[in-house]
Amino acid sequence: MNICQSGDTLSVSGLMQLGGADSSSFKATLCAALPSEVRNIDIDLSQTGYVDCGGVGALIALKNCADRRNGAVAIRLLNPTPPVRRMFKLTRMDRVFPIHRS
Repeated sequence: MNICQSGDTLSVSGLMQLGGADSSSFKATLCAALPSEVRNIDIDLSQTGYVDCGGVGALIALKNCADRRNGAVAIRLLNPTPPVRRMFKLTRMDRVFPIHRS
């Protein structure tokens, strides 16, 4: 996983999967890397082949952590693969997290 900050945006890329086994380290790593000036978190899912309910839970936990630490933080999911997009649609998380495709 790669994390890069540019201004008030934290960009995350290089996620191959986000499942129950990865969810704790994903959330802990991002919460620890979250500076107070961040207002946006962009998560590139173009390489992510698998997300399960644990991964969805990790995204919700990240949002809660970011909101507690920094106030209102926008989390955008970028370029999800078709299976990942289906998971967000099935769980209706596409209503919670904006999904952007380029």
